[in-house]
Amino acid sequence: MKRNLLFTAALLLVASGVVAQPPQLEKGNIMLGVTSAVSMSGSLGSDMLSLGAFRSKQKSGSNTYNENKIRSFSMLPTGGYFIMDNLAVGIEAMFARSSRQHVDSEGKWTETTFAIGPVVRYYYPLEKIYPFAEIESMFGASVDKWPNSGGGYEMNRYSLFTAGLSLGAGVPLGDKVTFDMTAGYIRIAWKDTEDNEGDFSMIYVGPTVRMGFTVYL
Repeated sequence: MKRNLLFTAALLLVASGVVAQPPQLEKGNIMLGVTSAVSMSGSLGSDMLSLGAFRSKQKSGSNTYNENKIRSFSMLPTGGYFIMDNLAVGIEAMFARSSRQHVDSEGKWTETTFAIGPVVRYYYPLEKIYPFAEIESMFGASVDKWPNSGGGYEMNRYSLFTAGLSLGAGVPLGDKVTFDMTAGYIRIAWKDTEDNEGDFSMIYVGPTVRMGFTVYL
Protein backbone atom coordinates (compact mmCIF):
# COMPACT_ATOMS: atom_id res chain seq x y z
CA MET A 1 0.00 0.00 0.00
CA LYS A 2 2.80 2.37 0.95
CA ARG A 3 4.58 1.58 -2.31
CA ASN A 4 1.42 2.36 -4.27
CA LEU A 5 1.03 5.69 -2.50
CA LEU A 6 4.63 6.63 -3.23
CA PHE A 7 4.21 5.64 -6.87
CA THR A 8 1.03 7.72 -7.17
CA ALA A 9 2.69 10.70 -5.52
CA ALA A 10 5.63 10.44 -7.92
CA LEU A 11 3.27 10.40 -10.92
CA LEU A 12 1.44 13.47 -9.65
CA LEU A 13 4.72 15.28 -9.12
CA VAL A 14 5.85 14.51 -12.66
CA ALA A 15 2.48 15.52 -14.09
CA SER A 16 2.47 18.79 -12.18
CA GLY A 17 5.93 19.59 -13.53
CA VAL A 18 4.80 18.88 -17.08
CA VAL A 19 1.61 20.95 -17.03
CA ALA A 20 2.73 23.68 -14.64
CA GLN A 21 1.31 26.99 -15.86
CA PRO A 22 4.07 29.44 -16.86
CA PRO A 23 3.24 33.00 -15.69
CA GLN A 24 3.76 34.31 -19.26
CA LEU A 25 0.77 32.33 -20.56
CA GLU A 26 -1.77 33.27 -17.90
CA LYS A 27 -5.11 34.94 -18.61
CA GLY A 28 -4.87 38.73 -18.93
CA ASN A 29 -1.32 38.84 -20.29
CA ILE A 30 -0.29 40.33 -23.63
CA MET A 31 2.04 38.81 -26.22
CA LEU A 32 3.95 40.80 -28.84
CA GLY A 33 5.96 38.96 -31.46
CA VAL A 34 7.72 39.24 -34.78
CA THR A 35 8.58 36.43 -37.18
CA SER A 36 9.79 36.00 -40.73
CA ALA A 37 9.06 33.29 -43.27
CA VAL A 38 11.32 31.22 -45.48
CA SER A 39 8.90 31.73 -48.37
CA MET A 40 6.64 34.77 -48.33
CA SER A 41 3.77 34.77 -50.84
CA GLY A 42 5.72 32.55 -53.20
CA SER A 43 8.11 35.32 -54.19
CA LEU A 44 11.72 34.59 -54.97
CA GLY A 45 14.24 35.70 -52.40
CA SER A 46 12.03 36.12 -49.32
CA ASP A 47 14.51 34.53 -46.97
CA MET A 48 14.56 33.65 -43.30
CA LEU A 49 15.43 36.35 -40.75
CA SER A 50 13.57 38.98 -42.77
CA LEU A 51 16.37 39.87 -45.17
CA GLY A 52 17.69 38.44 -48.42
CA ALA A 53 20.37 39.82 -50.74
CA PHE A 54 21.86 37.84 -53.62
CA ARG A 55 22.44 37.68 -57.37
CA SER A 56 20.95 35.48 -60.05
CA LYS A 57 22.54 34.75 -63.41
CA GLN A 58 22.41 32.34 -66.32
CA LYS A 59 25.40 30.61 -67.88
CA SER A 60 25.96 28.90 -71.21
CA GLY A 61 29.47 27.54 -71.51
CA SER A 62 31.83 30.42 -70.71
CA ASN A 63 29.15 33.06 -71.31
CA THR A 64 27.25 34.67 -68.42
CA TYR A 65 24.09 36.67 -69.07
CA ASN A 66 20.83 37.92 -67.56
CA GLU A 67 22.48 38.79 -64.26
CA ASN A 68 20.22 40.40 -61.65
CA LYS A 69 20.59 41.83 -58.16
CA ILE A 70 17.78 40.67 -55.87
CA ARG A 71 16.81 42.16 -52.51
CA SER A 72 13.98 41.10 -50.22
CA PHE A 73 12.51 41.87 -46.82
CA SER A 74 9.63 40.23 -44.98
CA MET A 75 8.22 40.66 -41.49
CA LEU A 76 5.16 39.40 -39.60
CA PRO A 77 4.44 41.33 -36.37
CA THR A 78 1.81 39.83 -34.04
CA GLY A 79 -0.07 41.12 -31.01
CA GLY A 80 -2.34 38.99 -28.84
CA TYR A 81 -4.27 38.91 -25.56
CA PHE A 82 -4.68 35.80 -23.39
CA ILE A 83 -8.43 35.44 -22.96
CA MET A 84 -7.76 32.35 -20.83
CA ASP A 85 -4.71 30.47 -19.68
CA ASN A 86 -2.66 29.30 -22.69
CA LEU A 87 -5.11 30.74 -25.27
CA ALA A 88 -4.34 34.04 -27.00
CA VAL A 89 -6.28 35.83 -29.73
CA GLY A 90 -5.04 38.85 -31.61
CA ILE A 91 -3.97 40.54 -34.83
CA GLU A 92 -1.20 39.58 -37.22
CA ALA A 93 0.19 41.75 -40.00
CA MET A 94 2.45 40.95 -42.93
CA PHE A 95 4.81 43.24 -44.77
CA ALA A 96 7.02 41.99 -47.60
CA ARG A 97 9.03 43.78 -50.25
CA SER A 98 11.27 42.35 -52.94
CA SER A 99 13.13 43.91 -55.86
CA ARG A 100 15.03 42.71 -58.89
CA GLN A 101 17.36 44.86 -60.97
CA HIS A 102 19.49 43.90 -63.95
CA VAL A 103 23.14 44.79 -63.36
CA ASP A 104 23.27 46.77 -66.62
CA SER A 105 19.98 48.62 -66.14
CA GLU A 106 18.74 51.54 -64.06
CA GLY A 107 15.19 50.19 -63.93
CA LYS A 108 14.05 48.07 -61.00
CA TRP A 109 11.14 45.64 -60.65
CA THR A 110 9.54 45.74 -57.19
CA GLU A 111 6.78 43.89 -55.36
CA THR A 112 5.30 45.28 -52.14
CA THR A 113 2.75 43.37 -50.07
CA PHE A 114 0.77 44.28 -46.96
CA ALA A 115 -1.91 42.26 -45.17
CA ILE A 116 -3.57 42.06 -41.75
CA GLY A 117 -5.98 39.72 -39.99
CA PRO A 118 -6.87 37.66 -36.92
CA VAL A 119 -4.70 34.99 -35.31
CA VAL A 120 -5.43 32.44 -32.58
CA ARG A 121 -2.68 30.60 -30.70
CA TYR A 122 -3.04 27.84 -28.10
CA TYR A 123 -0.09 26.72 -25.97
CA TYR A 124 0.47 23.36 -24.31
CA PRO A 125 3.39 24.29 -22.05
CA LEU A 126 5.95 21.74 -20.93
CA GLU A 127 8.70 22.28 -18.42
CA LYS A 128 11.33 23.83 -20.69
CA ILE A 129 9.49 24.43 -23.96
CA TYR A 130 6.08 25.82 -24.94
CA PRO A 131 4.54 23.91 -27.89
CA PHE A 132 1.60 25.64 -29.58
CA ALA A 133 -0.88 25.44 -32.44
CA GLU A 134 -1.85 28.51 -34.44
CA ILE A 135 -4.59 29.46 -36.90
CA GLU A 136 -4.31 32.63 -38.97
CA SER A 137 -6.07 34.52 -41.73
CA MET A 138 -5.14 37.79 -43.43
CA PHE A 139 -6.53 40.17 -46.04
CA GLY A 140 -4.40 42.64 -47.96
CA ALA A 141 -3.00 43.96 -51.20
CA SER A 142 0.11 43.77 -53.34
CA VAL A 143 1.57 46.18 -55.90
CA ASP A 144 3.92 45.21 -58.74
CA LYS A 145 5.98 47.96 -60.37
CA TRP A 146 8.28 47.51 -63.36
CA PRO A 147 10.06 49.72 -65.94
CA ASN A 148 8.68 50.11 -69.44
CA SER A 149 10.41 50.80 -72.73
CA GLY A 150 9.62 54.52 -72.53
CA GLY A 151 11.73 55.09 -69.44
CA GLY A 152 8.79 55.19 -67.05
CA TYR A 153 7.09 52.57 -64.90
CA GLU A 154 3.96 50.47 -65.07
CA MET A 155 2.02 49.08 -62.11
CA ASN A 156 -0.41 46.31 -61.33
CA ARG A 157 -2.40 45.80 -58.15
CA TYR A 158 -3.67 42.59 -56.55
CA SER A 159 -5.88 41.80 -53.58
CA LEU A 160 -4.93 38.79 -51.49
CA PHE A 161 -6.33 36.44 -48.87
CA THR A 162 -4.30 34.02 -46.77
CA ALA A 163 -5.28 31.18 -44.44
CA GLY A 164 -2.88 28.99 -42.54
CA LEU A 165 -2.45 26.41 -39.82
CA SER A 166 0.85 25.77 -38.09
CA LEU A 167 2.49 23.98 -35.17
CA GLY A 168 5.43 25.39 -33.30
CA ALA A 169 7.29 25.76 -30.06
CA GLY A 170 8.63 28.64 -27.99
CA VAL A 171 11.92 28.26 -26.13
CA PRO A 172 12.14 30.58 -23.09
CA LEU A 173 14.99 33.10 -23.14
CA GLY A 174 14.39 34.42 -19.65
CA ASP A 175 11.13 35.26 -17.89
CA LYS A 176 9.39 37.27 -20.62
CA VAL A 177 10.84 36.27 -24.00
CA THR A 178 10.71 33.11 -26.13
CA PHE A 179 12.43 32.16 -29.37
CA ASP A 180 9.74 30.68 -31.62
CA MET A 181 9.95 28.15 -34.45
CA THR A 182 6.89 27.14 -36.47
CA ALA A 183 6.12 24.92 -39.43
CA GLY A 184 2.76 24.79 -41.15
CA TYR A 185 0.60 24.92 -44.22
CA ILE A 186 -0.59 28.09 -45.91
CA ARG A 187 -2.86 29.03 -48.81
CA ILE A 188 -2.53 32.44 -50.47
CA ALA A 189 -4.96 33.60 -53.14
CA TRP A 190 -4.22 36.66 -55.28
CA LYS A 191 -6.72 38.44 -57.51
CA ASP A 192 -5.95 41.08 -60.12
CA THR A 193 -7.98 44.14 -59.08
CA GLU A 194 -7.44 45.77 -62.49
CA ASP A 195 -8.82 42.81 -64.43
CA ASN A 196 -12.15 44.03 -65.81
CA GLU A 197 -13.48 40.50 -66.28
CA GLY A 198 -12.45 39.52 -62.75
CA ASP A 199 -11.50 35.98 -63.68
CA PHE A 200 -7.71 36.11 -63.20
CA SER A 201 -6.24 34.84 -59.93
CA MET A 202 -3.11 33.15 -58.60
CA ILE A 203 -3.06 30.61 -55.79
CA TYR A 204 -0.04 29.46 -53.77
CA VAL A 205 -0.49 26.42 -51.54
CA GLY A 206 2.22 24.71 -49.55
CA PRO A 207 4.39 24.53 -46.43
CA THR A 208 5.85 27.50 -44.61
CA VAL A 209 8.59 27.72 -41.97
CA ARG A 210 9.05 30.69 -39.63
CA MET A 211 11.38 31.84 -36.89
CA GLY A 212 11.07 34.77 -34.52
CA PHE A 213 10.67 36.11 -31.00
CA THR A 214 7.73 36.73 -28.65
CA VAL A 215 7.64 39.10 -25.66
CA TYR A 216 5.06 38.56 -22.88
CA LEU A 217 3.74 41.52 -20.84
